[in-house]
Amino acid sequence: MTHDEPGRSGGIDWAAAYTDDVPETPVDGDVMAVADGRQPGSALDLGCGAGQNSIWLASKGWRVRGLDIANGAIERARAAAAAASLDATFEKADVTSWRTRERYDLVISTYALPPRGPGRRHALTTAVDAVAPRGTLLIAEFEMALAANGWMAAEHLLTLDEVVESLPGFELERAEVKVASHHHGSESQDLPIVLVVARHPGPLSERA
Repeated sequence: MTHDEPGRSGGIDWAAAYTDDVPETPVDGDVMAVADGRQPGSALDLGCGAGQNSIWLASKGWRVRGLDIANGAIERARAAAAAASLDATFEKADVTSWRTRERYDLVISTYALPPRGPGRRHALTTAVDAVAPRGTLLIAEFEMALAANGWMAAEHLLTLDEVVESLPGFELERAEVKVASHHHGSESQDLPIVLVVARHPGPLSERA
């Protein structure tokens, strides 16, 4: 989920969005495609929501840490991981200020970036810095074209250049704008998204 003020973003009450009667959001297909081609290791899910991507990764052998600002989301994610006895931990955190010194083999942020501004820049820097040498970063977010029809305010949307420019030295495996079927709860829409999958270049010794 995205961040604006505690528990809310873009006028959405995220605490209410994760009540028990809200259907589960399905696992992101791009996350599955990226993870399926890699050896399981450590993973960081920034803005994990109710943990659907984290839980799926853990079921495939990844050691997952998920972060979200919504208490209800974290509670649901913890319960799902415990019920399945999976190696996934979840904690409440705001990615506009959160930092870590740990490094992860896979870092994902799916439709969870804060609005444009210092908070977004911090979140992108945190995501980039958290990728281990030869690790992978996946960012998926709604694309700027959606502002034209009033679907979402421009400050909540992303351009491809905005992500690519934050990845100096990374090897771009995918960097595109595409139309994807996006699901949240019981709703499903085909929407333009920015998708970037990038590989950390590794230590300098590996690039000689």
